[in-house]
Amino acid sequence: MGFEGLKDRGELVRFLFCCGLVEGRISDAYRSLASRLNDDVVKTLLEYIADDSLKHSKILLGVSNYLGVRDVDLEECGRIVGSTTTHMIEDAEKVIAGVGKVSVEELQSTFDNLVDLERYFGEEYFSMIQLKLFEALLEFEKIEIGLLREILEYIVEDERRHERILKAIRMYARGK
Repeated sequence: MGFEGLKDRGELVRFLFCCGLVEGRISDAYRSLASRLNDDVVKTLLEYIADDSLKHSKILLGVSNYLGVRDVDLEECGRIVGSTTTHMIEDAEKVIAGVGKVSVEELQSTFDNLVDLERYFGEEYFSMIQLKLFEALLEFEKIEIGLLREILEYIVEDERRHERILKAIRMYARGK
Protein backbone atom coordinates (compact mmCIF):
# COMPACT_ATOMS: atom_id res chain seq x y z
CA MET A 1 0.00 0.00 0.00
CA GLY A 2 1.36 3.42 -0.83
CA PHE A 3 1.03 6.68 1.05
CA GLU A 4 -1.90 7.69 -1.12
CA GLY A 5 -3.91 4.73 0.24
CA LEU A 6 -3.74 6.02 3.80
CA LYS A 7 -6.88 7.89 4.72
CA ASP A 8 -5.74 10.21 7.49
CA ARG A 9 -3.00 11.20 9.91
CA GLY A 10 -4.03 8.50 12.41
CA GLU A 11 -3.70 5.77 9.83
CA LEU A 12 -0.35 7.16 8.74
CA VAL A 13 0.96 7.00 12.31
CA ARG A 14 -0.45 3.46 12.75
CA PHE A 15 1.41 2.52 9.56
CA LEU A 16 4.65 3.68 11.19
CA PHE A 17 3.81 1.69 14.30
CA CYS A 18 3.20 -1.46 12.23
CA CYS A 19 6.54 -1.04 10.45
CA GLY A 20 8.14 -0.78 13.89
CA LEU A 21 6.43 -4.03 14.92
CA VAL A 22 7.78 -5.78 11.83
CA GLU A 23 11.32 -4.56 12.53
CA GLY A 24 11.06 -5.74 16.14
CA ARG A 25 9.82 -9.22 15.23
CA ILE A 26 12.46 -9.57 12.54
CA SER A 27 15.12 -8.55 15.06
CA ASP A 28 13.87 -11.28 17.40
CA ALA A 29 13.92 -13.82 14.55
CA TYR A 30 17.51 -12.97 13.59
CA ARG A 31 18.58 -13.22 17.22
CA SER A 32 16.80 -16.55 17.71
CA LEU A 33 18.36 -18.03 14.60
CA ALA A 34 21.79 -16.68 15.57
CA SER A 35 21.52 -18.22 19.04
CA ARG A 36 21.02 -21.66 17.49
CA LEU A 37 23.87 -21.50 14.95
CA ASN A 38 27.10 -23.44 15.29
CA ASP A 39 29.12 -20.97 13.19
CA ASP A 40 30.45 -17.97 15.11
CA VAL A 41 30.96 -15.80 12.01
CA VAL A 42 27.40 -16.22 10.72
CA LYS A 43 26.07 -15.93 14.26
CA THR A 44 27.86 -12.59 14.70
CA LEU A 45 26.58 -11.28 11.37
CA LEU A 46 22.97 -12.21 12.20
CA GLU A 47 23.31 -10.60 15.63
CA TYR A 48 24.62 -7.46 13.93
CA ILE A 49 21.50 -7.33 11.74
CA ALA A 50 19.30 -8.10 14.77
CA ASP A 51 20.80 -5.16 16.66
CA ASP A 52 20.22 -2.81 13.73
CA SER A 53 16.63 -4.03 13.28
CA LEU A 54 15.92 -3.51 16.98
CA LYS A 55 17.30 0.02 16.71
CA HIS A 56 15.01 0.68 13.71
CA SER A 57 12.04 -0.72 15.61
CA LYS A 58 12.69 1.57 18.58
CA ILE A 59 12.89 4.62 16.33
CA LEU A 60 9.65 3.81 14.50
CA LEU A 61 7.74 2.86 17.63
CA GLY A 62 9.10 5.86 19.52
CA VAL A 63 7.98 8.33 16.87
CA SER A 64 4.58 6.60 16.64
CA ASN A 65 4.19 6.77 20.42
CA TYR A 66 5.15 10.44 20.43
CA LEU A 67 2.49 11.07 17.77
CA GLY A 68 -0.17 9.28 19.83
CA VAL A 69 -0.23 5.63 18.73
CA ARG A 70 0.56 3.12 21.48
CA ASP A 71 -0.73 -0.13 20.02
CA VAL A 72 -2.06 -1.61 16.78
CA ASP A 73 -3.15 -5.23 16.49
CA LEU A 74 -1.75 -7.56 13.85
CA GLU A 75 -5.02 -7.72 11.90
CA GLU A 76 -5.14 -3.95 11.57
CA CYS A 77 -1.45 -3.88 10.55
CA GLY A 78 -2.32 -6.33 7.77
CA ARG A 79 -5.08 -4.01 6.59
CA ILE A 80 -2.97 -0.84 6.80
CA VAL A 81 0.38 -2.06 5.47
CA GLY A 82 -0.72 -5.12 3.53
CA SER A 83 -0.88 -8.86 4.04
CA THR A 84 2.88 -9.17 3.53
CA THR A 85 3.31 -7.60 6.96
CA THR A 86 1.15 -10.27 8.58
CA HIS A 87 3.09 -13.01 6.78
CA MET A 88 6.45 -11.51 7.75
CA ILE A 89 5.46 -11.38 11.43
CA GLU A 90 4.06 -14.93 11.30
CA ASP A 91 7.24 -16.18 9.61
CA ALA A 92 9.37 -14.38 12.17
CA GLU A 93 7.34 -16.01 14.96
CA LYS A 94 8.05 -19.45 13.46
CA VAL A 95 11.78 -18.74 13.47
CA ILE A 96 11.59 -17.39 17.03
CA ALA A 97 9.78 -20.55 18.17
CA GLY A 98 12.58 -22.80 16.84
CA VAL A 99 14.63 -24.57 19.47
CA GLY A 100 16.99 -26.91 17.65
CA LYS A 101 20.60 -26.14 16.85
CA VAL A 102 21.30 -25.17 13.24
CA SER A 103 24.58 -25.80 11.47
CA VAL A 104 25.80 -23.46 8.78
CA GLU A 105 25.34 -26.35 6.33
CA GLU A 106 21.67 -26.54 7.30
CA LEU A 107 21.23 -22.80 7.16
CA GLN A 108 20.22 -22.79 3.50
CA SER A 109 17.42 -25.30 4.05
CA THR A 110 16.38 -23.52 7.25
CA PHE A 111 15.95 -20.27 5.33
CA ASP A 112 14.15 -22.00 2.48
CA ASN A 113 11.87 -24.15 4.66
CA LEU A 114 10.88 -21.70 7.38
CA VAL A 115 10.75 -18.47 5.46
CA ASP A 116 10.77 -17.33 1.89
CA LEU A 117 14.16 -15.60 1.94
CA GLU A 118 13.07 -12.86 -0.43
CA ARG A 119 10.01 -12.02 1.65
CA TYR A 120 11.49 -12.56 5.11
CA PHE A 121 14.58 -10.49 4.50
CA GLY A 122 12.78 -7.90 2.39
CA GLU A 123 13.28 -5.21 4.99
CA GLU A 124 14.86 -2.88 2.48
CA TYR A 125 11.42 -2.52 0.86
CA PHE A 126 9.87 -1.53 4.16
CA SER A 127 12.75 0.79 4.91
CA MET A 128 12.21 2.72 1.69
CA ILE A 129 8.49 2.98 2.45
CA GLN A 130 9.30 4.13 5.97
CA LEU A 131 11.58 6.85 4.69
CA LYS A 132 8.98 8.22 2.29
CA LEU A 133 6.29 7.93 4.94
CA PHE A 134 8.38 9.65 7.60
CA GLU A 135 9.14 12.52 5.25
CA ALA A 136 5.46 12.90 4.40
CA LEU A 137 4.50 12.72 8.07
CA LEU A 138 7.13 15.24 9.11
CA GLU A 139 5.85 17.65 6.47
CA PHE A 140 2.25 16.97 7.53
CA GLU A 141 3.11 17.57 11.19
CA LYS A 142 5.30 20.57 10.34
CA ILE A 143 8.13 19.00 12.35
CA GLU A 144 11.65 20.12 11.47
CA ILE A 145 13.30 17.26 9.59
CA GLY A 146 17.03 17.96 10.18
CA LEU A 147 18.65 15.25 12.26
CA LEU A 148 15.68 12.87 11.98
CA ARG A 149 16.02 12.83 8.18
CA GLU A 150 19.69 11.95 8.61
CA ILE A 151 18.77 9.10 10.97
CA LEU A 152 16.26 7.80 8.41
CA GLU A 153 18.96 7.86 5.76
CA TYR A 154 21.11 5.77 8.11
CA ILE A 155 18.27 3.24 8.35
CA VAL A 156 18.16 2.95 4.58
CA GLU A 157 21.95 2.47 4.50
CA ASP A 158 21.63 -0.19 7.21
CA GLU A 159 19.03 -2.05 5.16
CA ARG A 160 21.27 -2.07 2.11
CA ARG A 161 24.09 -3.40 4.26
CA HIS A 162 21.77 -6.10 5.64
CA GLU A 163 20.91 -7.20 2.13
CA ARG A 164 24.61 -7.52 1.23
CA ILE A 165 25.36 -9.41 4.44
CA LEU A 166 22.49 -11.83 3.87
CA LYS A 167 23.60 -12.50 0.32
CA ALA A 168 27.12 -13.19 1.60
CA ILE A 169 25.78 -15.55 4.28
CA ARG A 170 23.74 -17.39 1.69
CA MET A 171 26.81 -17.82 -0.56
CA TYR A 172 28.89 -18.89 2.43
CA ALA A 173 26.26 -21.48 3.43
CA ARG A 174 26.15 -22.85 -0.13
CA GLY A 175 29.93 -23.25 -0.10
CA LYS A 176 29.94 -25.37 3.06
